[in-house]
Amino acid sequence: MQSLDQCIARARAGDPVYITDFRALLAALPDDVAFDLTISVARLDGGVRNYPVRLPRDASIAGPARDMVREYFLAEVYNILSSLGGASMTFHCPGHLDEGKAYRALFAEAFGLSLPTSRRQGYGKCLNVLERMIAALPGGEARRFTCTVSDAPAPAESETAAPVPDGGVAGVFRRAAGGLDGKALLGIDIGGTDIKLVLAMDGRIACCKEFDWYPAGMETVEEFVEPLFLLLDLLAWKGRAVRDRDDELAGIIAAALGREAGVEEMKVALFRARDARGACGFRYDAVGLSFPDVVVGNKIVGGETLKTRDMRERWGDDYDREFNKLTHLDDVIRRFVAAGGAVGIINDGPMAAFTAGVEAAVTAPESVADGVFAHTLGTELGSGWMTETGAFPDIPLEVYNFIIDLGSWPERAHHPDDVRSVNNFNTRLPGTLQKYTSQSGVFRLAFKFLQDARPDLVDAFMEKGFVVRRDDGLFIPTSPRDMRKPFLEYIMELAEQSGDPLLGRIFEEIGVALAVTGREVDRILRPAARKRILFGRLVKRPCCFDLMRRGALSYDPAADLAVADDSIALTPLMRDLGASREYTIAQFAQAVGAVHFAKYVLELNDAKEEHGR
Repeated sequence: MQSLDQCIARARAGDPVYITDFRALLAALPDDVAFDLTISVARLDGGVRNYPVRLPRDASIAGPARDMVREYFLAEVYNILSSLGGASMTFHCPGHLDEGKAYRALFAEAFGLSLPTSRRQGYGKCLNVLERMIAALPGGEARRFTCTVSDAPAPAESETAAPVPDGGVAGVFRRAAGGLDGKALLGIDIGGTDIKLVLAMDGRIACCKEFDWYPAGMETVEEFVEPLFLLLDLLAWKGRAVRDRDDELAGIIAAALGREAGVEEMKVALFRARDARGACGFRYDAVGLSFPDVVVGNKIVGGETLKTRDMRERWGDDYDREFNKLTHLDDVIRRFVAAGGAVGIINDGPMAAFTAGVEAAVTAPESVADGVFAHTLGTELGSGWMTETGAFPDIPLEVYNFIIDLGSWPERAHHPDDVRSVNNFNTRLPGTLQKYTSQSGVFRLAFKFLQDARPDLVDAFMEKGFVVRRDDGLFIPTSPRDMRKPFLEYIMELAEQSGDPLLGRIFEEIGVALAVTGREVDRILRPAARKRILFGRLVKRPCCFDLMRRGALSYDPAADLAVADDSIALTPLMRDLGASREYTIAQFAQAVGAVHFAKYVLELNDAKEEHGR
């Protein structure tokens, strides 16, 4: 086992110091130099969850060792609150109250406990999310998160039991995939670089549409939602053309449905359609939307992601008022939905879990008996969990915010937007999963492993315009053309075709980070589902997934990763997608899952109305 001094040496050398290894190191410290503190979280559902941590006594450490221990403690708290959430928290430390008070003071200062939301930075952003969640939950009200310290033992844990639905969670999935005849359902998958939509009519895919965008550069909610509303309108016209077998109308809007068509092309097509046919008159029976932020009860409540970064910076103290317009997006979308229809919005991670569960339940219902846990690997790391009771827990589940690395100190010196940086784009915190498992992790590791060993490849990155050198660092352009997706495709293709072990190491290291993530998820959330199903651009090439899996197993032999590839195409809609010559399952699986989710929320809506009668 490493010592504290060895951890510091690794960090200074630019190597990772994973939180799981550091926790094991502290757990082995003897009683004469360490004490036990329990982080007790009062959950938003009324339950209590306890997390014991062992910490060195202040008198036993100093300098960099003390700094690393404190950073570890803040990471422990941050990871818990970012994923499980909570209404309040208590530090229990029997016999060590003074030490507990010192850690409570450390937490309060680092998290900006007493600050207004607009002034919280770094760790404190997760408190903003929790306070918005508390206010958005049924019966909730605007109030502050609290933290206390006690020398009493931690209370017993408690959980809120949820009933298992008829047919178990597999029954939920199967009902979502069935009974699509006579219905017009729209699935939307909103990401950090594109929006994907699938229109399904009478149980078949009628249209797929992909639209590139850069939401992080938008400063108002109006900018954010304009393309979404245009897309909803455009696909409604497509639905009318299909329903009425109107080839002329289909021809009018065809160009706007193409891969390269943008806002102006959609506006022209909509103008021509209205000029030719008047009002559209077509309404969806239900819309399912996968959104990259915390969602509670159909309401978008997070507001602290990269996607709204420029909006936060522009609005400052008035940001909550501006963001509130986005919170109620479901109400605005309802104008595209028929009377008695439904709109369902969940985070992109839970949508991935739902998508995987629906497909698996077709042939192997027993495989989803413990629920489903999934990740999406793209612009960020999305995480989704549908429990064994068929529920989506009302928790933040912002696993992409997990701090997994206390080391890699030289890479902390770079600006967060620098391709070499380990600092989070949004919070500025070092060591978060954003820079280890998403496309940003691929870019960072490419430079880390290739800059000295393969300068020819780094020169190629520059020559092709994927990366530009400025006085303040190395950056990936996002305008006039967003180079993130092309750069990722280039690296993945090189790794697949060249067989170069240095390129392979990029994806193996991502696999190691996923294994660390798995251990953190198990410790904090304790899901019954053991398998982690991976979606997204990073796993669409089998070679890259195989490398990730190899890396994960090298760190944790029990790591169980699976990829959502063509083999998951088991429902009729997903088989439709698999048969397409233009679109792939890797691209649109999540949007198809959103169609099934639309059917799921429509069924829930009907059940509530029936119960009301």
